[in-house]
Amino acid sequence: MKITKSSFIENYTKKISDSPDIGNINEAIHYAFKLTDTYGIMRINKAILEASIEYQVDETELREQINNASFMLNERKSNE
Repeated sequence: MKITKSSFIENYTKKISDSPDIGNINEAIHYAFKLTDTYGIMRINKAILEASIEYQVDETELREQINNASFMLNERKSNE
């Protein structure tokens, strides 16, 4: 069995190639947090949705990046 024929690899490759620029995602994350400061924590879903639209980033991927533990650690280190 060839690895290149695997549907998992094909799907993963497609997801990577379809994913937007990581810098764009980081800007969208910062924008979502800025909107959260404006709207309040109760409207975080609205802030994430608006940031995904503003920066043309997939909302699900944006949520995954925000929930990613390594993102939180990197942000904490860079803002200390």
